[in-house]
Amino acid sequence: MTYRPFAVTTSAAVLGVVVVACSTSPDDIVVAYRPPPGAEAPPFAPEPADAGGDAAPSGSDKILACVGTECQAPYDTCPTAFGGPGYKCAVNLLTDNANCGACGNVCPEFPLLSMRTRCVDGACKRECSDGAADCNGLVDDGCEVALLRDPANCGACGKACPAGVQCIDGSCGCPAGMTDCGSADCRNTSSDDDNCGACGHECPSTGDEPPPPPNMRYGCRDGECGRLLCMGSWADCNGDLADGCEVDLAADKDNCGACAKACASGQTCIASGMAPPACGCAPGETLCGTGSQAHCANLQTDPANCGVCDHPCGYINFLAPIGYENAPGSCKKGFCEYECNPGWGDCDGNTLNGCETNLQVNPANCGACGNRCDVAAGQPCIGGACLMVECDAGTVTK
Repeated sequence: MTYRPFAVTTSAAVLGVVVVACSTSPDDIVVAYRPPPGAEAPPFAPEPADAGGDAAPSGSDKILACVGTECQAPYDTCPTAFGGPGYKCAVNLLTDNANCGACGNVCPEFPLLSMRTRCVDGACKRECSDGAADCNGLVDDGCEVALLRDPANCGACGKACPAGVQCIDGSCGCPAGMTDCGSADCRNTSSDDDNCGACGHECPSTGDEPPPPPNMRYGCRDGECGRLLCMGSWADCNGDLADGCEVDLAADKDNCGACAKACASGQTCIASGMAPPACGCAPGETLCGTGSQAHCANLQTDPANCGVCDHPCGYINFLAPIGYENAPGSCKKGFCEYECNPGWGDCDGNTLNGCETNLQVNPANCGACGNRCDVAAGQPCIGGACLMVECDAGTVTK
C-alpha cells in the first residue's frame, strides 16, 4: 500500500522590504508577515505622483519593515511551568485558560457546583456544565439546577412540569407510548417483561409451560404475559408456529428485513451495525466482512476501509499511530493521506510523530516549515507571522 506524504495547508501574507531607520516607539508596533522562502511578497500600495512625476507622501512616513523584538499586548511569554508552549510571545492573555490576563492565572473549574470558567477578554468568565443552569443568579451555589431532571425547571429555568409529572431528559413526562414507572424510568408496558400491562408487573417464569417452538420464547405481548415471541431477528413468515420463527430477517436474501422482501439476483442480505437489514450495498460501495460482521463501505473515501476492506488509515506501515490531533488520517481515492491540521506542520519529515510543529508560535518555522524569524535578534513568531514593526521612512532599499 502506498502512503502519500503529509500535506501542510498553511499560508501567510507577506511583506518584503528593508529599511534602515526604525522608530522604537511602542505606539508604532504592529504585527506583519515575513515571507516564507520562495514566496512572492505583495507589493506596497503605489504612492501617488505629483505633476512632475515625483512620488508624493501618502500621509504616513512609516512602513512595516523593522524587526520587532518586544511582545505587544495581548501576547506575552509565559514559562512552560504555567502551561505556555515555551516560545517568546506565544501566549494570548485574552483567551488562554492557563494564563488568563496574566501568566499563571488559571481559570478554575468547579465540578461539584457543575460550573467552570473560561478566559474571555482576559478575564475568567463562569459558565455552567453537565446540563446544569444558574437559575437563581447566585455565585455561591454555582449552577444549582439540573435542567434534565428538575420538574420545576425542565429544559429551561422556570419551565415547570404539571403536578405529578417527572422531568425526563429535559422534557416533561415520557415519550408517547411509554409509561413512567417511577424515578423517571420510562417503559413500554405492552412489551416489557418486567412491567407487562402495568409498572412492576413482572412476567413469571414458572417452568410449567411446554418448550417453545424453535427460535421463540415466552414473554410480554400486548400487555399480557405468557405469549409466544420470536427471538432477535427471527420471524414467523409462514404463519405456522409448529416450526417456530423459521426465518432470520438479518441474513435471508429472500426475506431481508421483512417477510417476502427478496433481494435481487447476486445480492445478499446485510445487517450492518444498528441499521435495519438491507439488500446489497449502495452504488459505489463494497460489501466487506461476512455474517454478522458484514458491512458496506466506500473504498475510495472510508478511512476504515481505504482501498481494500478492513484497511484503516491512521497507522503508517501498520507499526505506530501517527499525528494524533494534529494529523488525522483520511482516505482519498483509495489512498491513505495525512494532512496537517491548520497551524501545524510536519517540519522534521518524520511521519511517525505526525505534525509536530506549531507554525503559529515556532520562530524557526513561522507560518510554514523553514520560514525562520530573526531568532538572533529575538524576533518572535505571533499567529504564524514574524513580528515586524513600523519604521521611519529613512532610506529604502529593494
